[in-house]
Amino acid sequence: MHKQTAIKIVLSERQRKVLEKMAKGTHTPLHFIERAKIILLSAQEVNNCELARRLSLSVDTVKRWRKRWSTFAVELEQVETHRPHALKAKIEAALTDEQRSGRPSAFTAEEVAHILTLACQTPESLELPFSHWTPGLLAREAVKRGIVSSISTRQVGRFLKRSGLETPSSERMAQSEDR
Repeated sequence: MHKQTAIKIVLSERQRKVLEKMAKGTHTPLHFIERAKIILLSAQEVNNCELARRLSLSVDTVKRWRKRWSTFAVELEQVETHRPHALKAKIEAALTDEQRSGRPSAFTAEEVAHILTLACQTPESLELPFSHWTPGLLAREAVKRGIVSSISTRQVGRFLKRSGLETPSSERMAQSEDR
């Protein structure tokens, strides 16, 4: 049976220093710390199984980040040679997850706009029996008015937060009506 060889990682002194600082950083996001440790140990020629064991990770995770680092190796060398001040940013880019496509939005921009328009109106002006909007009340009213067929309270809250209307106080939502 053929044993697969781990991708060889070679680090420059400057790359190693940036990774070591990242791996020890108290304010560094945990995913960067973990990935920096993977690359540092990989450069010491620790095999994937041993590395995974030491860091309590899966072998697939170790392989993924070794491979990802190797795809950035040439770019990292070029940045280090021509723009050394940008090396840390390039290393962070190499250790960042790739963008995922995600699920398409279930709501159209028009539906979101109608919900936000509703939020900017006072409930009293619509002859509703409450003094201010909450995400739950907005969700129920949006369904009742046929803006959407269904929507969660949490989703309405996300729309409000993105638009700057996240607090359900009548003052904040009513202020946007006066603008």
